[in-house]
Amino acid sequence: MGWQKGWERAGALMCVVSFCVGIASARTKSVQPAVVVVARFQQTLLSVMKEAHQLGFKGRYRMLAPAVDASHNLKYIAEVTVGPYWQHLSAKSRKDFVHTFTELTVATYAAQFDGYSGETFQETQAHIVGPGDVLVETTLTAHDHKEAVLDYLLAPSGSHWKIVNIVANGVSDLALKRAQYISIIRAKGFPALLATLRAKVVQLSKTSKAG
Repeated sequence: MGWQKGWERAGALMCVVSFCVGIASARTKSVQPAVVVVARFQQTLLSVMKEAHQLGFKGRYRMLAPAVDASHNLKYIAEVTVGPYWQHLSAKSRKDFVHTFTELTVATYAAQFDGYSGETFQETQAHIVGPGDVLVETTLTAHDHKEAVLDYLLAPSGSHWKIVNIVANGVSDLALKRAQYISIIRAKGFPALLATLRAKVVQLSKTSKAG
């Protein structure tokens, strides 16, 4: 009967709508922990910027180190940056590289976020990408209203979410480092790469404002 088919279709449509709403709700819940990781890290960045001159480079480094460790999967990032060469490194070389890469990452943040002029961070959206990773899209607005787009890719790491890549204004930090590091290894070998990163850490500590 026509009315019966109509009700069946309506019932089926309601089930589909309910199912879709359920998925959306689940996705909203699943991305929230990743959003919190990014928000907490950016809040630390703002705190560091506001106290930049009082802290100096060393103070900013000390304040940022635990925040970077808590929010970034630095071991994974370090491994990806050297690509296939990681498999050929000894356990000691891997440990030394992750340690130096971590120092450079924190030092770079400490050098870049060295002052405050009314900057603000704002999350624009967050969504699931790939096999369960989350992309948190944010903007950094400067005092002159200029905006920088900062997209954070996070992946599960144990029971936590960790940042595994940052795309700034369309440029992937992970891809950029990978290209640079592999180029150095091919031309000069792994020891040269390690020496280059260590020298960069020293340079940042000496040339940073309010050092």
